[in-house]
Amino acid sequence: MATTVTRELRPGDVGYEEARHAWNGAFDRRPAVIRQPESAAQVADAIAFGRQEGLAIAVRGGGHSVAGHSTVDDGLLIDLSSLRSVQVDPATRRVRVGGGALLGDVDRATQKHGLVVPAGHVSHTGVGGLTLGGGFGWLMRRFGLTIDSLVSAEVVNADGEILRASAESEPELFWGLRGGGGNFGVVTEFEFAAHELGPEVGVAFVLYPLEAAADVVLGVNAATAEAPDQVTSFATFMTVPPAPDFPPELHGRKVVAVIAVYAGDSAEAELHLRPFRELGPILLDGTGPMPYLALQTMIDPSAPHGLHYYTRSHFLEGVDAIAQPLADAFDEVTSPLSLLLLGWAGGAVAEVPSTATPYWHRDARCFAWVVSAAPPHEPQEVHHAWVNKVSVAALPTARGVYVNAIANEGSERVRAAYGGNWDRLLAVKRRYDPENVFRLNQNISAPS
Repeated sequence: MATTVTRELRPGDVGYEEARHAWNGAFDRRPAVIRQPESAAQVADAIAFGRQEGLAIAVRGGGHSVAGHSTVDDGLLIDLSSLRSVQVDPATRRVRVGGGALLGDVDRATQKHGLVVPAGHVSHTGVGGLTLGGGFGWLMRRFGLTIDSLVSAEVVNADGEILRASAESEPELFWGLRGGGGNFGVVTEFEFAAHELGPEVGVAFVLYPLEAAADVVLGVNAATAEAPDQVTSFATFMTVPPAPDFPPELHGRKVVAVIAVYAGDSAEAELHLRPFRELGPILLDGTGPMPYLALQTMIDPSAPHGLHYYTRSHFLEGVDAIAQPLADAFDEVTSPLSLLLLGWAGGAVAEVPSTATPYWHRDARCFAWVVSAAPPHEPQEVHHAWVNKVSVAALPTARGVYVNAIANEGSERVRAAYGGNWDRLLAVKRRYDPENVFRLNQNISAPS
């Protein structure tokens, strides 16, 4: 017998307005029903209800979908926010994480034992969405993507069956979950292998003037190529906010922020981070040891709930030809909250074969992610146009896209994200969701 859900919200109910809002304020949608299950059985009950009523089903972990997939108009929203438990077994270094947990929940629990699960950059991101799309983060060259530490998952499929997917049980489903998005069911629990790290890591945090941006980008590219896999690096074009962490004279200035993290022996951090501090005239240098928990929340202020976000993303063949065009394009940024992020992979990411998981672009050393962010009251078209202009500047070396950065760009972009893994993903979709119940995501169409 199906278990009754503990909470159901409809328009007009107390708590509905708060529950319906997602992180990206650009998607102000009103579900017909919101269910907040507390178990896999209650998730199964919600799926059955949605199918019986003919409602489109959206699933929310942390609600961070840039494309608005974590909400729906006039459909059923399955909100997993009650499934936030994190259980750490320090002896086996295994971590069981509820499908509605946030990255901060995992970080706080694992750091009590000197452990980490490699994850993203913003602590209020949902573990579920991040993991199912791949999982970029500060530690990826050392420990790989988030999916590379996934050991098993509890999944409720479209028929309400509760499955345990792993390398030994439901192996094709397990393969599909590691980068295939939310196409195959609702994940109510993830099991990760954790790694020893912390409580501190070495961090280079250096601001360079936008005028030196092209040289800085080329310098980060060269320094990363020479660095050991313990180093993961990013270069973010940004406008310095009027925050107390930055000197008043820098407020409002366009800069390139270089952040490089050394996930290894702290005694060696300074040596391996030094090249990232020698790329041009320095405006601010905050390099030094940092608590891992502080690193994981450091850029939270740049991604608040409720702003209107619009993005484009590309994997890159290289940066030599586009470093200056990207700098020129950012100089015309239309919102002080918008960002252009460049990240470097390789290392442990590239050591996994492209066919081992749906994440195809293992050999891409660099990627660009353009994000416009603006308050709701501003006309958004000008900000969207800027994102598209920067995206065009990146095109000469672009190939493919990161699954979690696809923003309603059409089926061809989804297919480009998966490359040579597309046909196998289609087969997994046909097997586990032949009626395409889970389609409000970066959808893998499954024609019969």
